[in-house]
Amino acid sequence: MGLKITDVRVIYTAPQGVNLLTVRVDTNEAGLYGLGCATFTQRHHAVITAIEEYVKPYLIGRDPLRIEDNWQAMMGSSYWRNGPVLNNALSGADMALWDILGKVAGLPVYQLLGGKCREAAAAYTHVSGETTQEVLEMVEKTCEEGYQHVRVQVGVYGGKTMRLRSPDNAPDGAYYDPKAYMRETLAMIEKVRERFGPELEICHDVHERLAPADAAAFAKEVE
Repeated sequence: MGLKITDVRVIYTAPQGVNLLTVRVDTNEAGLYGLGCATFTQRHHAVITAIEEYVKPYLIGRDPLRIEDNWQAMMGSSYWRNGPVLNNALSGADMALWDILGKVAGLPVYQLLGGKCREAAAAYTHVSGETTQEVLEMVEKTCEEGYQHVRVQVGVYGGKTMRLRSPDNAPDGAYYDPKAYMRETLAMIEKVRERFGPELEICHDVHERLAPADAAAFAKEVE
């Protein structure tokens, strides 16, 4: 009969409030299954539906080792291709199939993709605080743990938690001042650099909250 896919399941979990999706692909060989990440934190329910209603029915009964064939068919059969929902659904299934292939071959997947090209890679961790002082304290703890690359953030991404005055007579809601966000973030980055010197690699993520002109000005000021 050969190796066949018998089930596709979505594992939905939310550690620390972050929505994560894992795809599990089971086969007719006892104990042989694959896992892949399909996380799309902003629209996770849409990804779950795409997997359960479209990816799963297609894959059941298929050969899990025909990875390229399965991917092309799932992508092409959607007709309107791409987009974050479909891409995340397919990536989770695709990773799970590669996981199965690695187990069948008895090799880590990176060996199947050509092997190592380096012995190690730099890792960064994320540090945030409600104030610049909190950020500095967290960066110090992170450096003590051995990190040499740190992503820093005062408040939530893009100044979401900044206390700003809303426009006069405006309806209730969250209001955002990109210039205030830029000023506060630049001041925070300057303090981090002053305290920890030039050796620490500093990262920051604006998470799409700046218009192109502001992003260019912000990058120049960071420089």
